[in-house]
Amino acid sequence: MQPIYDVLPLQWALTVLISATLFTILWGMDALTHRKIAHETLTDPELQTHRNILAASLLMEGSLVGMYWFPGIMLPLFLAAFITRTAHEFIDELTYHTKRCTPFENYLHLGMWGAVLIKTFALFFWGYFTQYQGIETLPTILYIWAAIVFGIMSFISWKEWNL
Repeated sequence: MQPIYDVLPLQWALTVLISATLFTILWGMDALTHRKIAHETLTDPELQTHRNILAASLLMEGSLVGMYWFPGIMLPLFLAAFITRTAHEFIDELTYHTKRCTPFENYLHLGMWGAVLIKTFALFFWGYFTQYQGIETLPTILYIWAAIVFGIMSFISWKEWNL
C-alpha cells in the first residue's frame, strides 16, 4: 500500500487530468461520428446501450467524488457502476461497433477506453485509499483545467443522450 501513499497529489491530479482530457478529445471526435450516422445506422437498442453507459458512468463518477468523505460506503456503488458500465461498453463494442465501425473509429474507441480506465483507476486509488489527500493544495490552474474538461464532458453527454 505504501506506493499509493508515495504518489504526490500533483501526480495524481495530472494523471487524472491528462487522461480525462485525452478521453474527452477522443470522445468528442467519436460523438461527431455518431452525429453523422445517428439517423442512418444507429438503432434504438444501440442508443439505449449508450445511455446505459452514460448513466452508469454518472453513478460511478459520483461514487468517486463521494470517496472524499465516505470511501467505504462508496466502494460497493463504485464497483457496481464500474462493472455495469464496463459490461455495456463490451455490449456496445461487440454487438454494434464491430459490424459498422471503420478502423479509425475502432482506434478512437481503443484510445477512449484506455484513457477513461487510466482516469478511473487513478481516481479510485487516490480517492479510496487516501480520500484525495492533498487535493486542496493543488495549483488553481488545475481546478480551472478540471472545470473545463468537466464542462465539455457534460456537453458531450447531453448531446449523446439526445441523439
